[in-house]
Amino acid sequence: MKTTKEQVKIVEYHEGLAGQVATMWNESRDNWGGDSIVMTEEDVKNKEENSTNLNLFLATLGDRVVGYCSLSEYREDSGSLYIPLLNVHPDYHGHKIGKRLVLKAVERTIELGWPRLDLFTWAGNTKAVPLYKKCGFFWEDRDDAVHLMNFIPAVMQLEMVQPFFEKHDWYTTSQREIEVKPDGEKQNNFSLYEYEWRADGEYVRIQFERTGRGIRLIETENMLIEMSIPDFKLLEAVEHGVTYRVVNKTNSPISIQLIGKTSETVLHSMDEKVEVTEEWEGTFPVEVKRGMSDPSPWKTHPVAEATMMINGQLLPLKIGVFPKQAAKLQLKTVKKHWRAGQSGKLFLDIESQLDESAKLKVNLPENSVVEWKDSYFETNVEGNGRVSIPIECQLRSQGFLAEQVEVEMETENGASLLFTTRLSIAFPGFGAKFGGETEEYWYGYNGPYYVKIEKRNHIIELGETSGSFVPINMWTPKFGKPFSEEFSKKEALSIEHIELPEAFVLKTTLVSDVFPGITLNVYTKLYGHGLVEMKHEVINKGEAVLDELSLLQPFHTDLKLISMPLNGEVMTSQELLTPYVDYLNVKDMSENWLFSKSSGGEAKAIAWPKEAVGRKDEWRFGIEYKIKDLQFDEQVCLGPIQIGLNTAANWREWREFILGDEAPILSETSMVSFKPKNKNFVSSMGECVPYTFGTLLTSYVHGKLTVQTGEETFVKQIDKSHGLHEMTVDVNQFKSGVNWIEGTLVSNGQRGSFSSLQLVQSHDEVTSVESESGLTIENGAVSFSASAEYYPTVYSMKYNGKEFFHHVFPTPGPKAWWNPWGGGLRYTIHGVSPYSEVKETTTVRTVVKQDQFGNKWTGLCISTEYAQNEKMKGIVLNQYTLTLPGVPVVISYPEIVSGDGRTFINERIDLELFVKPGEELTSSYVDLPTEGIVSRYYAGVEENSLSDTEFAVFGTEEFSEKLTVIQPEAIKVSEVYITNEINVIANIVDWSAAPNQVVQLNPTILLFGEEDRDVKRIRHIFKGLQFRSLT
Repeated sequence: MKTTKEQVKIVEYHEGLAGQVATMWNESRDNWGGDSIVMTEEDVKNKEENSTNLNLFLATLGDRVVGYCSLSEYREDSGSLYIPLLNVHPDYHGHKIGKRLVLKAVERTIELGWPRLDLFTWAGNTKAVPLYKKCGFFWEDRDDAVHLMNFIPAVMQLEMVQPFFEKHDWYTTSQREIEVKPDGEKQNNFSLYEYEWRADGEYVRIQFERTGRGIRLIETENMLIEMSIPDFKLLEAVEHGVTYRVVNKTNSPISIQLIGKTSETVLHSMDEKVEVTEEWEGTFPVEVKRGMSDPSPWKTHPVAEATMMINGQLLPLKIGVFPKQAAKLQLKTVKKHWRAGQSGKLFLDIESQLDESAKLKVNLPENSVVEWKDSYFETNVEGNGRVSIPIECQLRSQGFLAEQVEVEMETENGASLLFTTRLSIAFPGFGAKFGGETEEYWYGYNGPYYVKIEKRNHIIELGETSGSFVPINMWTPKFGKPFSEEFSKKEALSIEHIELPEAFVLKTTLVSDVFPGITLNVYTKLYGHGLVEMKHEVINKGEAVLDELSLLQPFHTDLKLISMPLNGEVMTSQELLTPYVDYLNVKDMSENWLFSKSSGGEAKAIAWPKEAVGRKDEWRFGIEYKIKDLQFDEQVCLGPIQIGLNTAANWREWREFILGDEAPILSETSMVSFKPKNKNFVSSMGECVPYTFGTLLTSYVHGKLTVQTGEETFVKQIDKSHGLHEMTVDVNQFKSGVNWIEGTLVSNGQRGSFSSLQLVQSHDEVTSVESESGLTIENGAVSFSASAEYYPTVYSMKYNGKEFFHHVFPTPGPKAWWNPWGGGLRYTIHGVSPYSEVKETTTVRTVVKQDQFGNKWTGLCISTEYAQNEKMKGIVLNQYTLTLPGVPVVISYPEIVSGDGRTFINERIDLELFVKPGEELTSSYVDLPTEGIVSRYYAGVEENSLSDTEFAVFGTEEFSEKLTVIQPEAIKVSEVYITNEINVIANIVDWSAAPNQVVQLNPTILLFGEEDRDVKRIRHIFKGLQFRSLT
């Protein structure tokens, strides 16, 4: 019988295997930190269809997929393929599946003619690192990444060693010592990676130099060939030597021809022929020139390179070098805010790149940005030492200082070295628009906001100059399909800085090689208030018509407190958990925007055109455009993508900006929630209400759910194998009133608690009675009254027969700052005085309203027709106060009927609710949520203005009953105001109305009870409540 190892097959991915690939990932969570991401068959199909993979190799065992290895072109550097993702099902570790997959990737790299294969991992991956090394990878010694490079493909393509590998397997004959640490033999500041093979008396040893990614030594039983340079970092404009050495171990002469290669940064030209009988060594000149920037650790460095012909066989030799100037100079500031006309201090940081001490002389040039107090400086610098020179200066204007500077260094032996370097520094400020560049980046600024484009890969960073704002990254755009990462390793052909009256624009031009003739212009437009617009212009300069072309613009932002439109609602989060993109059901997004906000208030938002599609792109979001029939010389402008950097305070503001204020209202739903299955928080006595604990993420709900209401406790337990996104419990409603529901969910990895409530109606009716006191509404728990003859207010509200409102019924009069004053709960048009208001005609009537869940609310409506006030003449203000039978909850909201011939813009309406539970004002108090020390204030003693109150709890020392007032959404101002005469909670809301429009504003909630409850956890239940009349 075959072993498991023998039964495993390596096959290419096709869509028929997508379901099993999804299963493999779902069962491999422990390989990746124990995440809870759930992958579906459709997810796999979408991911692989839109990937940049050249190949995807799967390990199968029967009908199961037990291993995964993707292969693509390396996005960071040229001349290499890359393994983006490798996984083996945890049940099949130890069966050499990972080895077979990696070797398959190496084999495919060789077949495709690429010289190298790269991958990334993490330092703690101690199981995989030995596997990678045995398969030919070297761990690069770097601080910023765990990067591994495999040069076996280059070895297998080397003609002079092919006879050895035709007879011997490179994997089994390798003599390499395996250690779980970074690799590299250090020699003259070079890092050298060495392979060695031995078999049947034959021998091959090859060394690769790390930064040049090329062969610098090869040795067999017949010969030794090596290339060497005295040092890795070479001073520019100075002649250095490259030494070549050949040792002949045979009795026959070796014919050698050595041809040097020259590039823009390395001059190494020679053509030497020689016969080597025993040993030959030759040194040839090389001169280097520093480019616009230092070599990047992410890319192959400039190389000293030559081709050696050995008895007619080609051997490429190369060593990476680091061209350097005599010193590095950088201009820096520790001052956060510079203003034109202000004086301050800059620092000129100098790092010598000479081995000996020297005197540095520099003369800072005259410029339009900074005025130097002194412009000429001399300083002594130790060999390879550092010096920082403080420079007194005055800022002439906000802008980008970028100047070429002549520098002279005199060494101790009298030699003089002259070089030119560039000093760059930005001075952003409010109202200033400008751009500039450094060695590594292009910049644009507008006020406190910036755009930064990394030259090497076209990743665009959008942020604030304050430094506390975590930026948004717009990753390298990709053409497809299949999608190509070509722009991630090439610099833009050109950059333009364009200053407009309203914004600052950076235009970059990228030219595709994968899609010949296609040019991409990217316009990044930065406004002074934090809005960024990104447009993509695609031009076909090729000879062929493109039937279909896709453009993908990936982006990444942190997803703290995310708001996301899903299935016609808006998913919001108050959880500390910041979800990865794979946790989000992106395919269910119903609108074209995202919003997130950190606990510190940083707001980030993004939106894309309706013709584009928002989707996942590996671990990021992506925005995809599709272009049909792109003709020769045709250009198509796509976008804009809009990005908000603290542009909107909440998702509603961002959505209104993107979709307009006529977009349909969406309700909120929590990312993780406990709520009625039908979302209706109102029921009746004797009813059984199904409640669900669920998540809108891709992860499954699991653990022990405990729900308690009154004296009843419900327990339910499920695990991940159930594959559920929600779990349901039935909650019985035995008595009327407010049924508080508390619960916990406990799993191996989390513990959560939650609160909810159900408004349980009695079987009685809400009654309305007309009397001398006006119209009184009573529901068995709460009663409230209003009188048109008294004042346009709900003047009285009682709970359990105890008065909670402050009033002077039946005769209004002066009180504190009001005259006349009627107290109670009232709405008033901002700017209309109490005297004007009482001149208008007011009526009070009984009403029945229905909310969006079908619940009937009964109460009263105070209608005031404005006929006397010139400003508001023609409008009707309706004040609704509603309740349910047997429920100690009252809802109040205003409605404005605008009338004919008038349009109202940015008007305000005020709510005032005067509270006085008990007989004495001084015995009443208000409790407020706060992070400060004082949370309770007593009325009737002194003046206090308490702002930004989301809710407040009013009580008295005379009895235990309390009133909780929950402020509505989208209020402009909220406060509790206390004096020695009154205790009032208030808010102000903006409203606008077209002619003959009825505007209904959000309700204020009044909740009565005796127990202290966590109102913060239940106030969201009333969000989005809307009412309509019953006809």
